Amino acid sequence: MKKKLYCIVCLCSLVLIMLCACGKKEQGNPIRLPDKEDIVSIGVSDGENSADNIPLMITFQASVIEKNNDSIIVKPEDSSLELASADKFYIPNVENLELQIGDLVEISYNGEIMESYPAQLGEVYKITVIDQTGADAMWDRIPMVRVNGKLYYDTGRESTVSERCGNMDGKITSTVDGTEIPTEDNQSNFGSGFGYQYGTNDTIEIYMNEKWFVFECREESE
Repeated sequence: MKKKLYCIVCLCSLVLIMLCACGKKEQGNPIRLPDKEDIVSIGVSDGENSADNIPLMITFQASVIEKNNDSIIVKPEDSSLELASADKFYIPNVENLELQIGDLVEISYNGEIMESYPAQLGEVYKITVIDQTGADAMWDRIPMVRVNGKLYYDTGRESTVSERCGNMDGKITSTVDGTEIPTEDNQSNFGSGFGYQYGTNDTIEIYMNEKWFVFECREESE
């Protein structure tokens, strides 16, 4: 009988000791494993950084130098880094903004610039009008010439043709103001007396200041 009572007392003591030990453990700071949301926030979920999902957006200001029905040609401001890439950019006008030549706009895009002329942007997010000149403002247009009923626009490029025929295919015989569009054949808005030769891919090359400059045929701006 005494032996059985002794065993019961020992068992009770052991249970009491275990309960005390558990109570002390519960007083400590709990350890929490990171949730999946926490893993995403530090950029290691599924091997991707959450910052990669944020699209890059670059902005620059430019002046409108030409407008079409669904696009504009702009020249970056002198303070713009884009000016180091090109002096003219082709920008789609998907919102059909009422823009005038000379308007100052801010362009937001994804930072990509295509190798073309005029240069093109990878993806244009938005065009914001900063300052409008007014419908009656007078601004010089892009240099252009009309030949055989087509308008040829200055590309800003110098011809790379090394050997050519010495005879001219035609000559610019009249001129209009720099704010106007030529309406007659062999007429320009930058002067007269310049000879030209036909180039490739619907271009003409005009001889000015002892250099040959490439003009390309495009749709009329107005």
